[in-house]
Amino acid sequence: MSLIDESTKDFGSMSVLLHSLGTDCYRIEWNSRMTGASISLIRVKKNEYIVVRKWATARNIDDVSAEFDQANQALIHFLNNVDVIKSKNESIVAAKEHCINLFTSAEGLKPISHPSLPTPRLQEAIGKEVIVKSSLGNYLISKGMLLQLLGNQAEIQVNPDHLDEGQLRQKFYTKQVHVC
Repeated sequence: MSLIDESTKDFGSMSVLLHSLGTDCYRIEWNSRMTGASISLIRVKKNEYIVVRKWATARNIDDVSAEFDQANQALIHFLNNVDVIKSKNESIVAAKEHCINLFTSAEGLKPISHPSLPTPRLQEAIGKEVIVKSSLGNYLISKGMLLQLLGNQAEIQVNPDHLDEGQLRQKFYTKQVHVC
């Protein structure tokens, strides 16, 4: 694995790096100096992508990953799960656009001009304490730390006192998840 220096850019407390992993493989990495965490979009081989989130070592949390067979799904998941804590919106948008440019270049796609970059409702809550309420919102189902957003679901590391059937990590619909 080799770092491609000319693609490395800093955006406030965030850095975006591109690593070459061989002929057709690469890794786009987003580092947050604010949280100490990073997330990487890795092309393992054609039609095989992995997005891996590494937490700051002080948090003592296992890495979170998701696998994809389509490039656009992997990119969307990656962009929806990058750290945006205590960052200016302009820096976040510029960093996301840089990631998109690295991605399109590495994939051999046409550049995307003026991409739509909405911030998911819970993106700023990744790594923070959240609660899960019933569909009607009238009672508490669970409490824990938000690990990642997976489409319309949120993966949560549940607090031990809210464990159901012994599963430490559970998925809930994002509509049911609220920041504490």
